[in-house]
Amino acid sequence: MLLENKCLSQISIDEIAETAVLERGAFLKRFGSKKQALFILWDRYIERAFATAEMLKAELPTFTNAMAACAYISKHIERIQTTDFSVNRAMHEDFLERLNVNSETKKIFMSCVNLMRLVQGQFLEAKSFSDQGAFAAAQLIITLNYNYVLRAMPGFIVNDDDRHRLIGEIVALSLKP
Repeated sequence: MLLENKCLSQISIDEIAETAVLERGAFLKRFGSKKQALFILWDRYIERAFATAEMLKAELPTFTNAMAACAYISKHIERIQTTDFSVNRAMHEDFLERLNVNSETKKIFMSCVNLMRLVQGQFLEAKSFSDQGAFAAAQLIITLNYNYVLRAMPGFIVNDDDRHRLIGEIVALSLKP
């Protein structure tokens, strides 16, 4: 909630404690620091991200083409990024501050790459796809949704179905080398 309007460095421990209905001392005893509290929230996000990836894998056989599957995946990526916007933004700030990608972030990304590989395997001929396509698709589907959620794409399509259909089409095209 606080991270929707301010970056982590601008938020005081007192503000966080007040929002969490804790005394400053109780917050510090429980978490130790803002960063440590962030990493606890990040761990919860990671669990949700992997659970979402597993659910999406199970749903893939229900689709008739790559574009529809990618649009569906896009909706769920946006949903989890919106639900956990504050944590994603704070982890992005942490990355910008230290220029180091969290190892769990890499695992989440690779989970998306693996999901894109499954889409390739289900909908494309074996000779018409590669790891390059799976990586490009994962980068696009995560980045387009994150930037939309971040409100960094004010000109992007507002209608959810149309936006995810477009993202699905772009991502499906990128699955090929």
